[in-house]
Amino acid sequence: MRLIFTALIAFILAGPAAVAGGPPEGEDPAAWCESNLDACTTWCESNPEAEICKEPECD
Repeated sequence: MRLIFTALIAFILAGPAAVAGGPPEGEDPAAWCESNLDACTTWCESNPEAEICKEPECD
């Protein structure tokens, strides 16, 4: 029973990290951010030094 609870807790804690993983390798970061705005915003909050996060937003 402990093993099930441990696995469940690990899965819950690892979930948000997987969702906000940043642009996939080999994909255009700008295109990824345009199609995944929420994930891009969340990722940029943790990675402000990334080039895609430094670009100004268009109004």
